Amino acid sequence: MNQILSLLGVIVFFSAFLVWTFYPELPSSVLGWGALIIIGIPSYLFLEWLSEVVLSSQFFKSRSSFSRIILGVPIVLILLVVALLIVGFVQQSINAIGG
Repeated sequence: MNQILSLLGVIVFFSAFLVWTFYPELPSSVLGWGALIIIGIPSYLFLEWLSEVVLSSQFFKSRSSFSRIILGVPIVLILLVVALLIVGFVQQSINAIGG
């Protein structure tokens, strides 16, 4: 019983976090909630992984402070555009499946 409640708590936590992340596309059906969890969690984990790989690379650590700023700002802007594209894709998917 404890494991079931723990699993339910984790699902509720992830669902609330995904709703906050992909707002204003709120699912209105069970299929939409399934799409939010099935598509939303991997896309969020991919964005976290991508930013961690890009921003913590040895390429930036070996540069001076000035060159890190000059190179980092465009890279962060590109990461922002990629994140917006992925969030837009998830929102459209939720809307199309069961929003």
